[in-house]
Amino acid sequence: MANSKPTLRDVAAAAGVSPMTASNALHGKAGVKESTRAKVLAAAEQLDYRINLTASMLKSGRSNIIHIIVNEFDSPFYSKLVQALATATTERGLTPFVEQTSYSPTAAERALTRNPFSDQLFDGEIIHASGLGTNLPLARMNAGRPLVLIDGCEETPSVDTVNFPNEEGARAAVQHLIERGCRRIAIVGGEFVPRATLAHVEHSYGLRLRGASGALLDAGLAYDESIMFYGYNSDYGIKAGHAIGDAILASRGDTATKADKAGHDAEPPSAADAPFDGVFCANDYAAFGVIRGLKDRGLRVPEDVKVIGIDGTSFGAYSTPTLSTIQVDLDQLAQFALDMITRRIERGNVDGAGNATDAASDQPVRATIGYRLVARESTEA
Repeated sequence: MANSKPTLRDVAAAAGVSPMTASNALHGKAGVKESTRAKVLAAAEQLDYRINLTASMLKSGRSNIIHIIVNEFDSPFYSKLVQALATATTERGLTPFVEQTSYSPTAAERALTRNPFSDQLFDGEIIHASGLGTNLPLARMNAGRPLVLIDGCEETPSVDTVNFPNEEGARAAVQHLIERGCRRIAIVGGEFVPRATLAHVEHSYGLRLRGASGALLDAGLAYDESIMFYGYNSDYGIKAGHAIGDAILASRGDTATKADKAGHDAEPPSAADAPFDGVFCANDYAAFGVIRGLKDRGLRVPEDVKVIGIDGTSFGAYSTPTLSTIQVDLDQLAQFALDMITRRIERGNVDGAGNATDAASDQPVRATIGYRLVARESTEA
């Protein structure tokens, strides 16, 4: 008997709960207090209890495996996002299965429809929709399994969605630059989008641009194509930093030439003559590159140019200079996403198109996570 495998009843007895409560806790079901879930998981670990997946699936029709799909693994932001989602999934007694799309709609479609485990193994999916475009019918691709979008950004959500504070965060970042004295602010991200078009955007970059441009215009500052530089990762960020630096140096040269022609008593070129004194980057990864690109041109951050990003990966605290950023709450995002998907799994109320089938209370919901401004060396006064 001493060599027999521990049972669910053994775990329940060790945790001081009923077998039903122990089962619900181990399977990540809603309605179990976190303190109780923690006791059950600790008891299961101490007894080396293992769920019989095959028997559990036959009995409940569930695998307790959550399919997590993100754009990439190889960046500071995505490593933190995957860590937060995987940790939250495991804490619910569920198992994460993680894939990447490399920003490819084809890869996203394949992950949802042609993954060999899709139809039989996954209880639901959490997918980061940013970068995949707005025309991909994600909710119709996963055969009606519960689905949560991260950064879906639809004006009227078709499935449960957890969004980053794209517009609010970008506005706060640019306002911070303005408060630090910047009056000629460059934006590093994607292409220029007119304000009228930004009124109804449904993607994260458009929302960030709407927030940034709104802050500029509210302060009476320029928002046009001349302040836009392409850069979504560190490599392109370096190129954007070079371009911004070249513009600053060219302006200094022009001013110096004019001063020389005016005579030796003319004022030397000053920071006020530069075309840019601040840079808002649409993510931290690009901001690291911008700082490097400016340094390549002999420009100092923050003395010559102040730089701020958005996303808030911890790597910014160790860069040189340390990076000011809008830090988003990834732990809150993970909890929201797991709340949504476990609710859908428990209710089982989606049809083949991924739409709610019951009452108005089952309609898709949307949540936006919190953020905080972290001011570091890159925007020091």
